[in-house]
Amino acid sequence: MPVRAWRTTTHAAAASILGQSETDLELLVVGHDDVADTVARLPADPRVRGVPRSATGLVAALRSGLAAARGTFVARMDDDDVARPERLERQLRHLAGSPDIGLVGTRVRLIDERGGRDGVGAGFRRYETWLNALTAPAAIRDACFVECPLPHPTLLAHRDVWARLGGCRDVDGPEDHDLVLRARNAGIGMGKPEPVLLDWREHPARLTHVDPRYRREAFTAVRADAAMDPASGFGLDGGRRAWICGTGRNARRWHDALAARGASVAGFVDLDRPGARQRKRHLPVVTYATLRATRGDALLITAITSPDARAALVKDFSARGLVNGRDYLLGG
Repeated sequence: MPVRAWRTTTHAAAASILGQSETDLELLVVGHDDVADTVARLPADPRVRGVPRSATGLVAALRSGLAAARGTFVARMDDDDVARPERLERQLRHLAGSPDIGLVGTRVRLIDERGGRDGVGAGFRRYETWLNALTAPAAIRDACFVECPLPHPTLLAHRDVWARLGGCRDVDGPEDHDLVLRARNAGIGMGKPEPVLLDWREHPARLTHVDPRYRREAFTAVRADAAMDPASGFGLDGGRRAWICGTGRNARRWHDALAARGASVAGFVDLDRPGARQRKRHLPVVTYATLRATRGDALLITAITSPDARAALVKDFSARGLVNGRDYLLGG
C-alpha cells in the first residue's frame, strides 16, 4: 500500500486490510524515509511493516513493495480505498478454483470523497458497470484495449506471476493498463470473483486526474505498444496493415501512435454519410462497404469512444464472422 502522505483515508484503508477474514498476511506500507511515522499512526498490529521506497513516484513505491514482500501471494491496495472484509479470502479462493487465471482483481463500488455515492458522476457509474460486467477471462482479454479491465488497487497474484511480468514499469502512461496489457500478451488469464470487494474512491486528487501520465494520448500510446508487441498476435510488427475505424480525435491518436511505432496504417473507415471526409492524416477514408470488398487480411482497429456505437460495430463484425483479437482490435 503506497502512502505518499498521511490523509484522512489512510487509517481506514489499512484497517480494512488488517480486518480481513484471511488473517495470514502482512501489510507493507510503502512511503518515504519517514514511513515509520506513518506506521506509528496506523492500528497497532505486528503484521504492519514500513518499507521506504527506492525512489520517488508510484512505480518506485510499487517495485519497492514487491521486492520487500515475503508472502506467496502479493496484493495491491491504495490508501484511499476500503477493502471488504472477505476480499483477500475470496480472491485466493477464486485463484485456487480457476487454473486458467493467474491475475485476479475484484468488482468495485465507486465512492466519493465522503464515502458516499452522491459525488460519483454518471460517467464513472457507467465505467463501474462496464468494469463489473467483466469477470470471465475471455471477456477481460477482449476488453484489454478499451480500458484497463482490472482496477489496479484490486490486483492479486502469485509472486511468480508478478516476477514473470516484472512488476510495474515506469512508462509515460498508465502503469496499471500497461501491466494488464502485458499480462494479456503473456497469455496470463485474468478474472474476478462475483461479489463487490472494494470501495474505490473517486476524488479530484486521484493521479488519474492530475498526473500527465494519464492523459488520453498516453493511454493510446500504451495500447499501441502492446498492439505492436509480437506476442499480441496482431501481426502489426510483421507489416500487417491496419484500418482504423473512426475519424474523430481518438482515431487520430491511434494513427499517430501506430505510425510512430512503424505500423502500416492503410487509412480510416467511416460511415457512408453526406459530408464524410475523403482523407485524414493524408490517408484515404473509406466506407465499411468499400472496406469489406478490399480489406484482405488487414487488422481493423476500432477507435470509437461511444459505447453504443462500439457495440453496434462489434455486432456487425460478429455477424460477418470477424473475431476480436484476430481480425480486429477492440480499442478505446
